[in-house]
Amino acid sequence: MTEQRESIANEPEEDRAGRTWPFLLAMGAAAGAAGALLQLRMLRFGGVGADQALLFWGFFLIAGVLLTLIGGALVRLVFARENVSRALRVGAALVVPVVVLAIFLPWNRQPRPNVLLLVTDATRADHLSVYGYDRDTTPFLREMPSIRFTNMVSTGSHTIVTTPCILASCYPSEHGIRGYSDVLSDRFTLISEYLKGAGYATYAYATNPHIRPGVGFGQGFDTFGHDPGWRNTPAGMVNDKFLEWLDNQTVRPFFAFHFYVDPHNPYLSPPEFQRLFDPEWESGPVSDWKHELGEPEPRTLFNLLAQYDGSIAYWDAELRRLVGELERRGEYRNTLLVYTSDHGEEFWEHGEWGHQRTLFEESIHVPLILSIPSPVRFPPLGRTSRTVEEVASSVDIVPTILDIVRIEPDGNVRGSSLLRLALGGRESGPERRAYCEEILNQYGPYDMRGLRSKDRKYVMTFTYEGARDLDDGFYDLLRDPEETRNAIRDLAEEAAEHRKMLAALVREISGRAPARVDTVEIDPATREGLRALGYLN
Repeated sequence: MTEQRESIANEPEEDRAGRTWPFLLAMGAAAGAAGALLQLRMLRFGGVGADQALLFWGFFLIAGVLLTLIGGALVRLVFARENVSRALRVGAALVVPVVVLAIFLPWNRQPRPNVLLLVTDATRADHLSVYGYDRDTTPFLREMPSIRFTNMVSTGSHTIVTTPCILASCYPSEHGIRGYSDVLSDRFTLISEYLKGAGYATYAYATNPHIRPGVGFGQGFDTFGHDPGWRNTPAGMVNDKFLEWLDNQTVRPFFAFHFYVDPHNPYLSPPEFQRLFDPEWESGPVSDWKHELGEPEPRTLFNLLAQYDGSIAYWDAELRRLVGELERRGEYRNTLLVYTSDHGEEFWEHGEWGHQRTLFEESIHVPLILSIPSPVRFPPLGRTSRTVEEVASSVDIVPTILDIVRIEPDGNVRGSSLLRLALGGRESGPERRAYCEEILNQYGPYDMRGLRSKDRKYVMTFTYEGARDLDDGFYDLLRDPEETRNAIRDLAEEAAEHRKMLAALVREISGRAPARVDTVEIDPATREGLRALGYLN
């Protein structure tokens, strides 16, 4: 052993360097990997997507190797004529990456992002080209780097039923809002309250008469703009009002919630969008399905759908403009964008118009799109993109936003975070399912409960316009996506299993229903807005 040490000590400097550099390369890679792991633990929000991992890890591994080699070169210059052990030389070489990473990692973290939560009314996923619709209704959403959830399910099929679920991660039975005068209780913590408590400036603008601060939706918002008249503030004006607020707001980050009613019946978009998908139509646009409540005439229905699709395309064009304005102001680079809808819209697929009466796919299958900014300055990762097929629900939106910005939710949150799935990971445990309820006294009355998995849906109807004890429905969404056949007998074993799961959820969630729900008097402006949207005769 002594002879071996003497032999190494007596080696020429070039031979010892030849033995040291490979070791430095390995140590540099290890230092880079350690730096990458530390960076992930230090992030202020989000994470690294599967499509970003190669660039992220490659950057840190290469940086670790280069910094260690630079350290080795410096050590060689300093100790060139000294009789210093190789271990000491290697240790001294690692000082450079350690010092540089200690300074770089904290600086490299992006601050918590702005959060933009956008909800369009009555927008079904299968009419968005970003989900494969043949009409190009959403060219900007299709181009925008984002995570698209293909099995997003709303918790019901009416605005007053679902919007509290989006903002507070609760189920309809829990909030108990069943009529236009009902008030959302302050026992729920809205996403605005979480973010305001974390130092965010909070802003909202809603053009649906249901979503107004006087019925509980103003909790946690510094500013809440509302126009119950709806026609006065199309998407472009909603965005302009937000940009005006933003330009006069000094607090960062900000949270903004926009509720756009543009795709809602009647479908009134600017003239260029009225002819976008049916240029051969010679009469005035068929913008309101209430012109005929029965079975539609095919050519008239074609133009009605063209108006609905045109209103979606108009909103998409305004989203493009909004993002462009945020980019021009230097805000979008660090802004989390979340887009969804409160429910879908029916066009006589199952003998109904509009929404609020069923839990068929056209009523509850809605978009969910996340666009998450990079949590680090370097490497320049951009925004992760992918399609996620696992089932998601309206109640998952709040916990997902909170998980992204690293805020702990309280014990009343019913959903679960989608961040792991959004970044390309997998979840352990049972298959994701979405529970939904359509409970309304303002109409009907209706009381329907549903359980939706990726390929199956079970629906119980307790009350439908006063009728009771109606048959259950079970649908094979894989083989019968249009839900034309009740498979409750054909798939009896599966149906029984789903009924058992749904019944357990109904018992559990109905048990959380409030003893009473506060109400307010509807003011004349709101009443007129409800009448304009067809909610009041």
